[in-house]
Amino acid sequence: MIKKIQTRAQSEVITTVLMVLIGIVAVGLLSTFVINFVRNNLKSSDCLGIQGEVTINTEEEITFFNVTSNISYVVIQRTQKDFNLSGINVILENDRTSKMYKIRARIGEKTDFCEIMSDMSCAANTSLPGTSNPKVTYMINSSNDFKSSPVKKVSIVPVLKGEVACNEAMDEKTMPNYP
Repeated sequence: MIKKIQTRAQSEVITTVLMVLIGIVAVGLLSTFVINFVRNNLKSSDCLGIQGEVTINTEEEITFFNVTSNISYVVIQRTQKDFNLSGINVILENDRTSKMYKIRARIGEKTDFCEIMSDMSCAANTSLPGTSNPKVTYMINSSNDFKSSPVKKVSIVPVLKGEVACNEAMDEKTMPNYP
């Protein structure tokens, strides 16, 4: 009589091992997605904590667009709340276009006035509004960007530690035009 070899038990073990391996791979892929999603949302939640802490000052009428020189004067101020502000993106807009000007801090320098000559740099004494200088005036030379139509709106987007820019503008104002 010929004995039949039973392979059924072996195939069940192999199937179980394969199912466990597939489960481990699925959990690994899912956890990678979830961890990245949570990490990105935690970074943007920092922006929620500073809502209303960095604003455009238009009360003293020193935030304006000079139609003759095409220079924008923007006064940005912050409250005394402690948070890591590493930069501000200023966005100027008119009916046809918008342009973002990046302002970044230079450690150790304090000033209350900054002249921005291009979209990526500022004069030597760049500083951001802080607890010791809560209000800074930025003079933005936008003559190349807004020749045909004056700036009508200004908005700011804070940039936090690690170059994390907030997803949306923290403050947005209509830009007065002079003269």
